[in-house]
Amino acid sequence: MDRGQIALKLFLDELGIDFDIKTIDDRKRVQKAVYLGQLSGVDLGYRFGWYIRGPYSTSLTNDYFPLAESLASEDNGWEGKTLKKSVKEKLARIKPLMEPPHGVSLRQEDWLELVASLDYLRRVSRLDDEEARKILKKEKSHVFEYVEEAKQALIEADLFLVN
Repeated sequence: MDRGQIALKLFLDELGIDFDIKTIDDRKRVQKAVYLGQLSGVDLGYRFGWYIRGPYSTSLTNDYFPLAESLASEDNGWEGKTLKKSVKEKLARIKPLMEPPHGVSLRQEDWLELVASLDYLRRVSRLDDEEARKILKKEKSHVFEYVEEAKQALIEADLFLVN
């Protein structure tokens, strides 16, 4: 297990994200958690583009399959390793984003898709709130009803961009 794989494993563990990539939903959960986790200021070096399910990183995909193989082969190279205190503190700030808030009836991966997509459209695509909502309504109708809750979660994590 290389350093990057160890960092990714510890990063996801700190966010409370299960590292299971068997299904598309599992991989979506990992993709969106890493996107949001990096917003904390902990940069693992992954860059994201817009994809049908929201922010997506090809390089992350290229890393998590070998990590899964290492874990399946019982490579425990990550054991005994920890993240720095400063990294843990940064991730703790955004950890509440990883779970849907009370009253939001979405699975974790769908919640993460909504929150990451809203942030990406505002931060990376530089759309205003109204334009971001239009795109989310069109492309993410399965989660759109909770867009206000996603916005509030980003505000509470001090990540929502006001323009």
